[in-house]
Amino acid sequence: ITIYYFAKEETNRRVVPLFPETYVPIKVPFRKGLHQEFRQPSGTGIDFRFFPMEDLSHSPSRYEVFPIVVSADTCPTPYIIDERSYLLSHTFRQMQITQVIVGKNHEAQFTAKVIRQLLWTGDVCYELREIYGLGKSGPGKDCVVCMTEPKDIALLPCRHMCMCSGCAKALRLQSNKCPICRETIEAVLEIKIDTMDFSHKP
Repeated sequence: ITIYYFAKEETNRRVVPLFPETYVPIKVPFRKGLHQEFRQPSGTGIDFRFFPMEDLSHSPSRYEVFPIVVSADTCPTPYIIDERSYLLSHTFRQMQITQVIVGKNHEAQFTAKVIRQLLWTGDVCYELREIYGLGKSGPGKDCVVCMTEPKDIALLPCRHMCMCSGCAKALRLQSNKCPICRETIEAVLEIKIDTMDFSHKP
């Protein structure tokens, strides 16, 4: 994992810091696996109080400068680290880039907001998008049409997960509008949450 301050993504998968000498990005190695806690090394942070809020909080486009960019990439094992905790150069096979802006809450404390997540696998880039309604429990977990079956269909491009597969099939014969936002449905994505298996299998 690497944290960059005031950096931008370039078209060749490189993350380039605007002030590399002042805010040196330091890589922290992680072994593969889930549910690992990241703690940034002491002395490697930045004091955002010295920067205007408009430079921290506006949402730039993908290839502009973000106040925080987090890069998580895979590398061949065993990895090698030099005396300054830099992970020595290697070929990235997979990489996730998270672009973050900084704001303040009602208590004037700095908060981080993720604007964009990009997943590189090989030479192909995917932008990760939120599915609205995914993971809701209680009354919000049921189909908005029949109100009885659990919802398992996300509508594209609006990304509202609001219907069961049966109602989605029936709706497509009558209308091509999302029942939530009325945007035209271009495709549907079936997500079977209850059958997902997150256990590790050798």
